[in-house]
Amino acid sequence: MKKIIGFLLVLLTIFPVVASGGCADNPKISSYNIEATFDGNTLNGKESVTFYNNTDNAFKELKFNLFGNAYRENAKYSPIIAQYENKAYYKGKSYGKTEILSVKKGGNDSEFEICGKDENILSVKLPEEVFPDESVTVEIEFSLRLAEVIARTGINADTINLANFYPILCGIENESFFECVYYGIGDPFYSDVANYKVKITLPKKYNVASAGKLTGASESEEAKTLCYKLDNARSFNMVLSEKFESVTASVNGITVNYWYYKDEKPEKTLEYATKSLAFFGETFGEYPYSEYTVAQTKLIAGGMEYPTFVTISDTLTEKERGEVTVHETAHQWWQSVVGNNEIKHGFLDEGLAEYSVVLFYENFPEYGMKREDMILSAETTYKTFCTVYDKLFNNVNTCMDRTLGEFTSEYEYVNLSYIKPCVMYDLLRKTLGDNKFFGGLKKYYSEYKFKNAEPCDLVGVYQKIGANAEGFLQSFIDGKEIL
Repeated sequence: MKKIIGFLLVLLTIFPVVASGGCADNPKISSYNIEATFDGNTLNGKESVTFYNNTDNAFKELKFNLFGNAYRENAKYSPIIAQYENKAYYKGKSYGKTEILSVKKGGNDSEFEICGKDENILSVKLPEEVFPDESVTVEIEFSLRLAEVIARTGINADTINLANFYPILCGIENESFFECVYYGIGDPFYSDVANYKVKITLPKKYNVASAGKLTGASESEEAKTLCYKLDNARSFNMVLSEKFESVTASVNGITVNYWYYKDEKPEKTLEYATKSLAFFGETFGEYPYSEYTVAQTKLIAGGMEYPTFVTISDTLTEKERGEVTVHETAHQWWQSVVGNNEIKHGFLDEGLAEYSVVLFYENFPEYGMKREDMILSAETTYKTFCTVYDKLFNNVNTCMDRTLGEFTSEYEYVNLSYIKPCVMYDLLRKTLGDNKFFGGLKKYYSEYKFKNAEPCDLVGVYQKIGANAEGFLQSFIDGKEIL
């Protein structure tokens, strides 16, 4: 996610490409076949989920995140932090909810329960254990009622955001399912890659900006049905709007789409998307999908990343749209392809995405932003944060590697997950030199493609290429290095 505290704004605030939209079908990862109907307020869906056990453990149950339940009345954890509630709930408080109507296996009812810390988990009991290299398929019927809220999931005045709209398997960590709590700070998500087929029927008045590749479409008198396919992706997401217009370009054989309703220079935004997609592909490694889509919508933050699909806020200026688009595009490498547990290690993807913005502007001087100025701005912002927190609390915890629930504020999270790691990467680059620095990032991308990395994996990559970076990186991660 891109908070609107980028380099321009911090000083104001104190596998080969294939036609399916991803890589070829991989039988050894999980898959989703989702059919949904949307009526303008509620999405009713059925999904057939095949869980493939690629661990060394046996599973007696499957666990799914129910992110839609974060918007229900009396939720313990709000998806909107308090300072933004009035803006987000633009018509007053509104609630949504995910309801599980049935769970079946082989046509027979399966035992299930809604559990977790905040009714955020669907647990499906299996009649037989699923052993390593085995798979099991369950069918889930669900209903998602949307809140009227400016958020990742919800209805607002101009768009309908359908992120996290279906029950999604919890990511695997330490041979077991990791349950995500929907904290208001950061991106509280963690999932493994899977193959997706999605079919949605909705009123004809909506245009759809979506992840994946459109594989089929049909219309009736009042509705239309759209089919999508996306392989090797951590989630599937879309935005609907009656106001959408679109522009499209192609770069290196990749189709790039931009859906918008409030942009006087849409071609300029599309240019940022295409240039950054091409640049990051050359710098880090090949973009492994056949399509990439940027969608303008209402958001509290500046933008939000998903596999092959990102959203950017409709409140951004032309210059801000450029920076946010570049940041979210970088997330295609650092989170969509090389994943990480964003609840525990949010700085891994956010810091790399933020430094990728520096690299982009450094290599495209026509946009008028210099690496030296951007890093100086980041350093100034970070040092100001340290001073403020030291005065407020008589100390400042500069450890970057902690769970979202351990951050005291969004201000602290942004400085330790975006700003500090960005400065860290620039200092690492100066220490190692460009060849080893970029060589390490390329190796990190290739080794952890479609996997989930941890901080030690990033450190290990540099060790493998002969760069003595362990002490340097660890001092920043642990908070021993303040700057």
